[in-house]
Amino acid sequence: MTSEGNLSRRKLLIAGSAGAAGLILPGRALAAEPPEITPLAMVSRNYLGTTGCALYYEPSGNQTSFTFDSTFYNQLVEWKQFIDTNAADSWGSPWRIHSYGAYTNKPGTHGQGRAFDIGKIIYRTSSGSTNTISMRYDVWKNYSNAATYQRRYWGAAASYMRSFRHVLTYKDNSEHHNHIHVDNALYGRPGDATFTTSSSSQTYIVQGACRYVWGHSTGVDGDWGPETQSHSTAVLRRIGRTSGTITNAGNFAAFCTASFRKATGKQAY
Repeated sequence: MTSEGNLSRRKLLIAGSAGAAGLILPGRALAAEPPEITPLAMVSRNYLGTTGCALYYEPSGNQTSFTFDSTFYNQLVEWKQFIDTNAADSWGSPWRIHSYGAYTNKPGTHGQGRAFDIGKIIYRTSSGSTNTISMRYDVWKNYSNAATYQRRYWGAAASYMRSFRHVLTYKDNSEHHNHIHVDNALYGRPGDATFTTSSSSQTYIVQGACRYVWGHSTGVDGDWGPETQSHSTAVLRRIGRTSGTITNAGNFAAFCTASFRKATGKQAY
């Protein structure tokens, strides 16, 4: 039972006791529900980590400030540092991250500033050349070079999954055809990362990486089975993990890291 469930049960017990006696017992006032959002814990930023990595609103193309839960923002900064050091050296560093939003006045993790919808990541070198990882499946799905976009897309999805438990891609539903959603509802640090075979969202990403990054014929259907296990294990052996499967936490983190590095050309394996 959740803490909210326990609280509700205590309220009913208190109310029942009071009703039986015909009065509210002294010192037994009902506890207030904890607020979903703590305003002092929220931060507003138009950059991620450093001003050199600016945040842009994807629909308008303008640099924009987004509001985040401060812990979640710091976790995103950690993720940004990872994609900086693990992308190809020739790419430079993350320069712009385009998003559809973080905090919005709605239920769930977005309403707590603990979710971020990423549309694309643009890297830039000191000479001004750029490389883009686009989450805009709605735009590039029919391009003649869609394979390049797919490889980078699923590599990026693996990098998100290394840091965040809830990662929703275009395979989850049509609402995510123009962005990837990440939140820290269960974990937001690489050391806490786990893979669950019953999660279709995580399985999509493992399958997408196996197929589009590593070149296997893996079906991307969200169902864990012998094929997905075999192909993901083959990837683990290729990157030097000598035993175990992707359900091992260390192997899972290694799979995510290697998938991003290969997708961006950092390492061929």
